[in-house]
Amino acid sequence: MPRHAALRPARPRIPSPKATLAAYGGRPVLSPERIARWPAPSLDHVSALIEAARSGRYHRVNHPIVSQLEDALGQWSGGLKVRAVGSGTAAIHIALDYLREHGPKILTPALNWPGALGPIHFAGLEPVFADVSLEDGCIDENEALAKLSPEIGVLLLSHLFGNVSEVPRLRQTARTLDIAIVDDCAQAIGAVRPQPDAGRIDSDAFTLSGNGAKHLGAGELGFLCGTNGGLIEHVDRVSLSSSARDGGRVFAPMSYGLNYRPNVLSAAVALSRLPGLDEQLAARAENAAILRIGLSGLPGLRILHRFTEARNSYLNFALLLEAGELGLPAVPATRDFIVDLLLQEGVPVWIWLRRPAWAYLPFWPEEAERPPLPNTEKLLAGLFDIVEIAPPNGSDVMRAYIAAFEKVWTALPELAPDIRKAAGDSDGRIQAGRG
Repeated sequence: MPRHAALRPARPRIPSPKATLAAYGGRPVLSPERIARWPAPSLDHVSALIEAARSGRYHRVNHPIVSQLEDALGQWSGGLKVRAVGSGTAAIHIALDYLREHGPKILTPALNWPGALGPIHFAGLEPVFADVSLEDGCIDENEALAKLSPEIGVLLLSHLFGNVSEVPRLRQTARTLDIAIVDDCAQAIGAVRPQPDAGRIDSDAFTLSGNGAKHLGAGELGFLCGTNGGLIEHVDRVSLSSSARDGGRVFAPMSYGLNYRPNVLSAAVALSRLPGLDEQLAARAENAAILRIGLSGLPGLRILHRFTEARNSYLNFALLLEAGELGLPAVPATRDFIVDLLLQEGVPVWIWLRRPAWAYLPFWPEEAERPPLPNTEKLLAGLFDIVEIAPPNGSDVMRAYIAAFEKVWTALPELAPDIRKAAGDSDGRIQAGRG
């Protein structure tokens, strides 16, 4: 041993990127208390609930709070007629029931939510599924145009993750074929508003959700919006079985007994949110822009938003992991592994769907046997969302999300054997694009 070697200070060991991860004993980037969880309750909501409770009539559909909410949302939407109902699913069911005479089948995107597809069965229609775009997760316009037929009576278009699905050629062609159009705007409330230079999206019915995760998060609530007076009258006819809007009790004629009445307590919370809705949407857009800049440089990560559309509402920040670009197995297990790493770093991410939405429903078992649609299949294997991008979360929280992603991505080369094992790749190699 060289003389005095024992007196030399030991060089500090630099931990490997893997060792810094929270999943392997490191310190997480974010602590839970830094993140405000939507629907971000406030004292305004408490006051609104107290007002409704003190009225003693918070079970009535004809409560003034419900009427005020419908009027206020109609003004915010630029002049649509609005009816509040029990949920977004109820709103879709009522719209399809009103329009079902157009034809026996309904064309809708394959990437969808079970609550949006169930009403197709309830209305006695048969679904036809079109593939979606890898740009925004909404219906692929060319694919949908190719699937139009004389049997298609309704288009049910979903605006996912806050993206507005304009598809103007599809809408124009549908009109020439007397196909009705219903827009499920549960995740994209901005889709109901007109553009100053382009007007409103052409649709027979817009449906909204007031579920706690949505922009007007208020519990359980939905809305059906449109310009057709007959549609609005149909809401009252089928969704109210014992308490009419004028206060009377109506059982016949034409009472469907669906009891899709809106919840007055939820309506009170939604009404308290409306004055700040534009501010909320602006904050979501600002946060999404920060995430876009910060995450766009990470390889193998596709952002599923079109930032040229001013009406986008950015409910969640949707991402597609393209594992093949990272030299990792392109299977759901790779996405799940990385999502778990991000969760342990404190990033609020979740996996929206793992199977096609029809596979969660008992109505169309044959759909599960059909060859999968390629873009839908790819999204189901790699899609995940950052869910907490609403105010009061601001730029500091968004930058912490970005830092956590960068931390995980830096460690991915070292984690390759662990990911390979989780993905069930037993031949000892990782091959780009392999699934």
